[in-house]
Amino acid sequence: MEILEGLVYVKYGRIGSKSEGPDYYLQTWDREFLLKYRDRGPWELDYYLEFFCRKFVEVTGEYDKETNTVKVTTVKEICVEHIPKNMEYS
Repeated sequence: MEILEGLVYVKYGRIGSKSEGPDYYLQTWDREFLLKYRDRGPWELDYYLEFFCRKFVEVTGEYDKETNTVKVTTVKEICVEHIPKNMEYS
């Protein structure tokens, strides 16, 4: 289990196709990670992650190095002014 802290934001991908939709990311101090909470169509919103958009959070989950994706277990909002500097990611 990895614990990451950063800012959750949304990018819209696959613009102009039938599968156009939101991709949720976590911006840490030095990287960004794609977040995946549940299986969904690429055009569907993930209402759990949508709630945390534009907020600083602590994410717990399984990190997949090959796809740079975090399969989210839990998310909780944290009170900070800037993106926290935290542990190294390999």
